[in-house]
Parts: sequence; C-alpha cells; structure tokens
Amino acid sequence: MSAATAPLADVFELLPEDADRAGFYGVLANLMAAPPSDALLAALAGADRLQADADVPEGKTLATAWEQLCDLAGQCDGERVRAEWNALFCGTGRPPVLPYASFYETGFLMEKPLARVRDDLAALGLARETGCGEPEDHLAALCDAMRALISDGQHGIEVQYPFFQRHLQRWIGRCCADLMVAADAQFYRAVGAFAAAFFAVEARALSFET
Repeated sequence: MSAATAPLADVFELLPEDADRAGFYGVLANLMAAPPSDALLAALAGADRLQADADVPEGKTLATAWEQLCDLAGQCDGERVRAEWNALFCGTGRPPVLPYASFYETGFLMEKPLARVRDDLAALGLARETGCGEPEDHLAALCDAMRALISDGQHGIEVQYPFFQRHLQRWIGRCCADLMVAADAQFYRAVGAFAAAFFAVEARALSFET
C-alpha cells in the first residue's frame, strides 16, 4: 500500500508498541500476499519472542502463538511451506481459503465491502501498489493498509480503529478459524492461530484507546 500523495517531511519516531503493531501487520501482509521466501522464514525463525503480561490472557495467547509460528518457520522446509500457500489460496477450482472481506461478508467476491475499502483508502490518501493482482479487500492488502496507517505518523487511533472495525473486525475471526483447521496444512495453521491472537489483542487495545 502506497501513499497517493507525498508524505510529510517531518521525521517522527513510532512508539515501541506501535512499531510492534506495524511489524506484525507487515508480517501477516507478507505471509498472505505470496508464498513466503526462505529469507522471510529465516527472519521469522530469528525474531525476538514476546514477553507476555500474565494479567492479560490475550497477551499470553499472542506470545505463545508467535513463538510457535517462529519455531515452525525454523523447522519447516521452505518448499513445503510454499506448497501449502499454493494449495490453500491458489488450488484448482475454488481454493480452500478465500481471504477477502467480500467473501466473508457476502459469500461472493468483488462485492460492496471491496467498494467500501476502496472509498476509504482513497479518502486516506492510500493506493494499491502498482502491479498488485489482488483487490484491496484481500487480507494482505488490508494488513498492509493498517501497517501504513500506523507507520506514517499522520493517522492516529481515531483513524485506525474505524478502519479496523469497518474492514477487518467483522470477518477476520472466521478467516483465521478456517486457516487453523485447513487440511494438510501445518505452517499456515500456525499463521491462522497467530493472526487470531494478534487481532484479538488489536481489537482490545484499539477499543480501550478510543
């Protein structure tokens, strides 16, 4: 996701928690957009683990899911992981998982949820990357949009939370659940578990801050 207009020249520094949020959105965007490269898997395997707050159950679940995903990234064969991605999202006929807002909200592709995403992205000055073959309501595109909103320093929680509510919160749990039970998948089941845990924490944190 790129800015339709030039970014502000002011240099700013993200708060650590926002840098983490943007990073996790970026990880999910990359894992969902294309078969993960060996470099991406190696980066996950070497990533820092999370320190969970024992008083926040959602945080503990997230830390566990992140650790399991990172561990699997170091253990799984890269070709097998890429075969999983293709089988899940590009299979012959209808793929087992269709990670689009339109599909989960209406049962069809390229429906009104996509139009709403496009309208909101245009209003926020964001545009789909040139050459991207997926519509803007694909999970990877929505995660990348959230990453951009967090990272650019121009859009606070008052913008991020409505975007999350309108375009992710209503359907993402069902998509994650489908990933977590995907037949013949191992790595992407862990991706689904991590995504479910991350979005649960995100929903809680955003609702508290507004």
